[in-house]
Amino acid sequence: MTSLQRLCAWTCAFVAIGCSQPTGPQKAGPEAKTETKTEAEAAEPAKPAEAKAAAPTTFGKVRSDVSLPLPALLGQPVASVEANFGEHQGKGLSRSTCVRFAPERTFFRCAFALQRYADKGDQWAGIRVEYEDGVAASIGFDGFKKGSGPFDPKVLLAAVGLELPDEPRTDAPAQGVRRWAWFNDRARLKIGEHQYRVEISVVGEDWSRSRIDVILNDPLTPEQKAKIVPPGPGKAEVSEPPPGQ
Repeated sequence: MTSLQRLCAWTCAFVAIGCSQPTGPQKAGPEAKTETKTEAEAAEPAKPAEAKAAAPTTFGKVRSDVSLPLPALLGQPVASVEANFGEHQGKGLSRSTCVRFAPERTFFRCAFALQRYADKGDQWAGIRVEYEDGVAASIGFDGFKKGSGPFDPKVLLAAVGLELPDEPRTDAPAQGVRRWAWFNDRARLKIGEHQYRVEISVVGEDWSRSRIDVILNDPLTPEQKAKIVPPGPGKAEVSEPPPGQ
């Protein structure tokens, strides 16, 4: 074997040994970053969502730019009230009990009187006033003379100077009769120191047979509770819908 042949043989041997050796371990790539919470952070409760502020309560409004402002009538003595009206229409009536809906219909002993009057301003066919112990407690306006077109209860509210915050409950208490009722919770109406509910009704969509009643409906006082009596067969005129005939 020549020197050149021996050199080639040694070279091939080294190459074979180098190729047969295992390669070293691969270098691991960069580790992914992970976020960990401390025990204090994990134990911290989630913050509750901030509660929204409750919407402010709106109340019924009483305007004074009408011919018969309600504060000048309700809560006033008989003589002061009658000075605003024309002559008596009919004999009126009296009894020894008054009524509240608190919320059930409840009678208690008091000096009750009901009188209907002519309207000096000729806007209404008549005006009814309920007196309790000599003070005007409730008032009803009958037969609106200024109405035209389809009947609209909002016209009667405006005519007596009322703006109520909520929509009324509606029903038909008799054939041909429609009624809109704002109980205390919907009327939210105070005149002076007293709470009132409101009812509007119409017979046959006829303006001349419409009415609006503003009715005292305070909770009973301790003195009135002591005078509660079982209800009789009669009904409080201002607190009932008109006849449906």
